Amino acid sequence: MAHLPTELLHTFVAVVDEGGFSRAARALGLGQSTVSQHVKALEDQVGARLLDRAGRTVHLTATGRLLVGYARRLLRLEEEMLAAVRQEEAGEGGKIVIAASTIPADFLLPPLLARFARRRPEVSITIDVSDSRKATDALLAGACDLAIVGAPVRDKRVVASRFAEDEVVLAGPTRGPHAAVKATTKRELARLPLIVREAGSGTREAIKGLLPEREGAGGPAIIQVGSTEAARRCVQSGLGFAFLSRTAIAADVSDGSVRVVRLVGTPVRRSFWLLRLRTVTPSAAARELLHLIAEPARGRREAE
Repeated sequence: MAHLPTELLHTFVAVVDEGGFSRAARALGLGQSTVSQHVKALEDQVGARLLDRAGRTVHLTATGRLLVGYARRLLRLEEEMLAAVRQEEAGEGGKIVIAASTIPADFLLPPLLARFARRRPEVSITIDVSDSRKATDALLAGACDLAIVGAPVRDKRVVASRFAEDEVVLAGPTRGPHAAVKATTKRELARLPLIVREAGSGTREAIKGLLPEREGAGGPAIIQVGSTEAARRCVQSGLGFAFLSRTAIAADVSDGSVRVVRLVGTPVRRSFWLLRLRTVTPSAAARELLHLIAEPARGRREAE
């Protein structure tokens, strides 16, 4: 059986609902001959009579009764589809998936998304938190609409724009055996317990030149963790020192649970980047979010 055009199904249902060809023609704004042609074309494609004509009235055949139920469902589905498309294009619905590294996800995105939610409360947002490398890979794989990362991306498939600025500092404990260390050097840091982020982290990438080389065996181990939160907790507990975002530890420094330790080469300035695929058209909701993200950046440029 050939594909059944929606137009023919719509005409057929109208004839059934209106009880005849002439009334269906008036309801549809078509000529009666056009209505007759549509029904005849549908019967030809189905390969069976759908309506029995008795004067000006019509009656469904057994095949017609079967087909009209499916036709109504298909037409309702088409209406739902078109309504959903119009809603999505108006930015009034849909879903945005953002892959983000931990600093943007935990500290930078929440106030921005709160503003967006006030404008578009019906839009669903998912934030997948990982490190910068995994977030970039998710974008390239088409698993998200946008990515926000702490490491620059050199890939022609990606459009990158600066999202925010930050600094990485050496954070130290305020309790435990190392609480008295106010400043250190790279060489001295090699003899202190150090907590580092995993390879692929934007923070790890930013300070890779500052990581000390361990001399020999028997010294304090380097503890590797998978999130900024884990590194913060380790420092707060007195376990050791960690290179952390100044944004991430601002509250900790204020309440005295963490302090910034002086180290030559710090603070390390870095940017967070907003990424999208060059060849993918963002949804209406994603376009509005991109516009909202760009507003503070425009304000900074104008101020400069």
